Amino acid sequence: MSGLRRSSFGIGLALAAGLVVASSAGHADTKIGGAVFPDDLKIGNTSLKLNGVGVRVFYHLVEGYATGLYVVSPGHDGKALVEGPNPKVIYTEFLRDASLDRVKDEYDSIHAHYCKLYGCDARNEASFAAFTAHLAPAKKGEAQLLLVTDQGVSMQRNGVVVVSIDDPGFGKGLVQSLLSAAAPTDGFRDGLLGNVN
Repeated sequence: MSGLRRSSFGIGLALAAGLVVASSAGHADTKIGGAVFPDDLKIGNTSLKLNGVGVRVFYHLVEGYATGLYVVSPGHDGKALVEGPNPKVIYTEFLRDASLDRVKDEYDSIHAHYCKLYGCDARNEASFAAFTAHLAPAKKGEAQLLLVTDQGVSMQRNGVVVVSIDDPGFGKGLVQSLLSAAAPTDGFRDGLLGNVN
Protein backbone atom coordinates (compact mmCIF):
# COMPACT_ATOMS: atom_id res chain seq x y z
CA MET A 1 0.00 0.00 0.00
CA SER A 2 1.44 3.34 -0.93
CA GLY A 3 1.06 6.72 0.71
CA LEU A 4 -0.43 7.94 3.92
CA ARG A 5 -4.01 6.91 3.29
CA ARG A 6 -7.06 8.16 5.18
CA SER A 7 -9.03 4.94 4.92
CA SER A 8 -6.32 2.37 5.54
CA PHE A 9 -3.40 4.20 7.09
CA GLY A 10 -0.25 2.12 6.68
CA ILE A 11 1.58 3.63 9.64
CA GLY A 12 -0.39 1.75 12.28
CA LEU A 13 1.87 2.46 15.21
CA ALA A 14 1.71 6.14 14.42
CA LEU A 15 -2.04 5.90 14.89
CA ALA A 16 -1.47 4.35 18.27
CA ALA A 17 0.76 7.32 19.05
CA GLY A 18 -2.00 9.70 18.03
CA LEU A 19 -1.15 10.38 14.39
CA VAL A 20 -4.28 10.96 12.34
CA VAL A 21 -4.41 11.61 8.60
CA ALA A 22 -6.99 13.85 6.98
CA SER A 23 -7.21 16.03 3.93
CA SER A 24 -8.72 19.47 4.15
CA ALA A 25 -11.99 19.90 2.31
CA GLY A 26 -11.32 21.26 -1.14
CA HIS A 27 -7.61 20.39 -1.11
CA ALA A 28 -6.11 17.62 -3.19
CA ASP A 29 -3.51 15.29 -1.83
CA THR A 30 -0.08 15.52 -3.43
CA LYS A 31 0.66 12.44 -5.55
CA ILE A 32 4.10 11.63 -6.89
CA GLY A 33 5.12 8.37 -8.55
CA GLY A 34 2.34 6.46 -6.79
CA ALA A 35 3.13 7.98 -3.38
CA VAL A 36 0.32 9.96 -1.74
CA PHE A 37 0.97 12.85 0.64
CA PRO A 38 -2.17 14.20 2.35
CA ASP A 39 -2.29 17.92 3.05
CA ASP A 40 -2.84 17.47 6.79
CA LEU A 41 -1.63 15.23 9.62
CA LYS A 42 -2.63 15.43 13.25
CA ILE A 43 -0.43 14.23 16.11
CA GLY A 44 -2.33 14.30 19.37
CA ASN A 45 -3.78 17.79 19.49
CA THR A 46 -1.26 19.24 17.02
CA SER A 47 -2.22 19.77 13.39
CA LEU A 48 0.58 19.53 10.85
CA LYS A 49 0.50 20.76 7.27
CA LEU A 50 2.38 19.43 4.28
CA ASN A 51 5.12 21.97 3.64
CA GLY A 52 6.35 20.34 0.45
CA VAL A 53 7.53 17.15 -1.22
CA GLY A 54 11.06 16.52 -2.45
CA VAL A 55 11.80 13.82 -4.99
CA ARG A 56 15.27 12.29 -5.04
CA VAL A 57 16.32 11.76 -8.64
CA PHE A 58 19.35 9.63 -9.47
CA TYR A 59 21.35 9.83 -12.71
CA HIS A 60 19.14 12.76 -13.78
CA LEU A 61 16.19 10.52 -14.64
CA VAL A 62 15.37 7.84 -12.07
CA GLU A 63 13.08 8.83 -9.19
CA GLY A 64 14.31 6.93 -6.12
CA TYR A 65 12.15 8.22 -3.29
CA ALA A 66 9.73 10.99 -2.41
CA THR A 67 9.78 12.74 0.97
CA GLY A 68 7.12 14.97 2.46
CA LEU A 69 7.81 17.41 5.28
CA TYR A 70 4.96 18.11 7.71
CA VAL A 71 5.21 21.10 10.04
CA VAL A 72 3.01 23.20 12.33
CA SER A 73 3.56 26.42 10.36
CA PRO A 74 4.42 25.92 6.67
CA GLY A 75 6.84 28.30 5.00
CA HIS A 76 9.63 28.63 2.45
CA ASP A 77 12.48 29.63 4.81
CA GLY A 78 14.53 26.59 5.77
CA LYS A 79 15.99 28.18 8.92
CA ALA A 80 12.54 29.21 10.16
CA LEU A 81 11.19 25.71 9.54
CA VAL A 82 14.11 24.09 11.40
CA GLU A 83 13.62 26.43 14.38
CA GLY A 84 9.81 26.16 14.23
CA PRO A 85 7.85 24.19 16.81
CA ASN A 86 7.81 20.41 16.95
CA PRO A 87 6.45 17.93 16.16
CA LYS A 88 7.61 17.56 12.59
CA VAL A 89 7.17 14.54 10.36
CA ILE A 90 9.52 13.50 7.57
CA TYR A 91 7.58 10.90 5.58
CA THR A 92 9.42 9.02 2.82
CA GLU A 93 8.03 6.58 0.33
CA PHE A 94 10.38 4.54 -1.82
CA LEU A 95 9.59 4.72 -5.53
CA ARG A 96 12.13 2.00 -6.38
CA ASP A 97 13.83 -0.90 -4.63
CA ALA A 98 17.14 -0.01 -2.97
CA SER A 99 19.72 -2.23 -1.35
CA LEU A 100 20.77 -1.66 2.25
CA ASP A 101 24.13 -0.36 0.98
CA ARG A 102 22.35 2.16 -1.28
CA VAL A 103 20.09 3.36 1.56
CA LYS A 104 23.06 3.70 3.93
CA ASP A 105 25.15 5.47 1.29
CA GLU A 106 22.40 8.08 0.86
CA TYR A 107 22.21 8.78 4.60
CA ASP A 108 26.02 8.74 4.95
CA SER A 109 26.41 11.23 2.12
CA ILE A 110 23.85 13.65 3.55
CA HIS A 111 25.31 13.30 7.06
CA ALA A 112 28.90 13.87 5.88
CA HIS A 113 27.87 16.99 3.99
CA TYR A 114 25.87 18.23 7.00
CA CYS A 115 28.81 17.68 9.39
CA LYS A 116 31.17 19.47 7.01
CA LEU A 117 28.86 22.50 6.93
CA TYR A 118 27.64 22.61 10.53
CA GLY A 119 29.93 20.36 12.55
CA CYS A 120 28.91 17.23 14.41
CA ASP A 121 29.78 16.49 18.02
CA ALA A 122 30.21 13.08 19.65
CA ARG A 123 26.53 12.91 20.68
CA ASN A 124 25.37 13.62 17.13
CA GLU A 125 27.72 10.95 15.77
CA ALA A 126 26.47 8.41 18.33
CA SER A 127 22.84 9.23 17.48
CA PHE A 128 23.56 8.92 13.76
CA ALA A 129 25.25 5.54 14.31
CA ALA A 130 22.27 4.29 16.34
CA PHE A 131 19.89 5.57 13.66
CA THR A 132 21.72 4.03 10.69
CA ALA A 133 22.16 0.71 12.50
CA HIS A 134 18.39 0.29 12.04
CA LEU A 135 18.22 1.04 8.32
CA ALA A 136 17.01 -1.70 5.99
CA PRO A 137 16.80 -2.39 2.27
CA ALA A 138 13.87 -0.57 0.67
CA LYS A 139 11.17 -2.04 -1.52
CA LYS A 140 9.11 0.00 -3.92
CA GLY A 141 6.03 1.33 -2.09
CA GLU A 142 7.48 0.90 1.40
CA ALA A 143 7.26 3.84 3.75
CA GLN A 144 9.47 5.35 6.42
CA LEU A 145 8.26 7.96 8.88
CA LEU A 146 10.52 10.07 11.08
CA LEU A 147 8.70 11.77 13.94
CA VAL A 148 10.76 14.66 15.30
CA THR A 149 9.75 15.86 18.77
CA ASP A 150 11.31 17.96 21.52
CA GLN A 151 12.62 14.68 22.99
CA GLY A 152 14.25 13.26 19.85
CA VAL A 153 13.42 11.15 16.81
CA SER A 154 11.39 8.01 16.24
CA MET A 155 11.82 6.05 12.99
CA GLN A 156 8.93 3.93 11.83
CA ARG A 157 9.04 1.65 8.84
CA ASN A 158 5.78 0.30 7.44
CA GLY A 159 3.98 1.05 10.69
CA VAL A 160 6.54 -0.37 13.12
CA VAL A 161 8.85 1.69 15.33
CA VAL A 162 12.35 0.44 14.62
CA VAL A 163 14.35 2.92 16.69
CA SER A 164 13.88 5.91 18.96
CA ILE A 165 16.76 8.32 19.47
CA ASP A 166 16.61 10.39 22.66
CA ASP A 167 18.49 13.39 21.27
CA PRO A 168 16.59 16.57 20.36
CA GLY A 169 19.65 17.97 18.58
CA PHE A 170 19.72 14.96 16.26
CA GLY A 171 16.10 15.58 15.24
CA LYS A 172 16.82 19.22 14.54
CA GLY A 173 19.89 18.21 12.54
CA LEU A 174 17.88 15.73 10.44
CA VAL A 175 15.43 18.46 9.46
CA GLN A 176 18.24 20.97 8.86
CA SER A 177 20.15 18.48 6.70
CA LEU A 178 17.21 18.28 4.30
CA LEU A 179 16.42 22.00 4.21
CA SER A 180 19.93 23.39 3.81
CA ALA A 181 22.92 23.10 1.49
CA ALA A 182 23.43 19.59 2.95
CA ALA A 183 20.31 18.29 1.14
CA PRO A 184 20.98 15.57 -1.44
CA THR A 185 20.08 17.96 -4.30
CA ASP A 186 18.85 21.52 -4.69
CA GLY A 187 15.66 20.23 -6.33
CA PHE A 188 14.96 17.91 -3.41
CA ARG A 189 15.44 20.75 -0.92
CA ASP A 190 13.32 23.12 -3.00
CA GLY A 191 10.53 20.54 -3.07
CA LEU A 192 10.51 20.21 0.73
CA LEU A 193 10.51 23.99 1.02
CA GLY A 194 7.44 24.14 -1.22
CA ASN A 195 9.35 26.05 -3.89
CA VAL A 196 8.51 23.69 -6.76
CA ASN A 197 5.51 24.26 -9.01
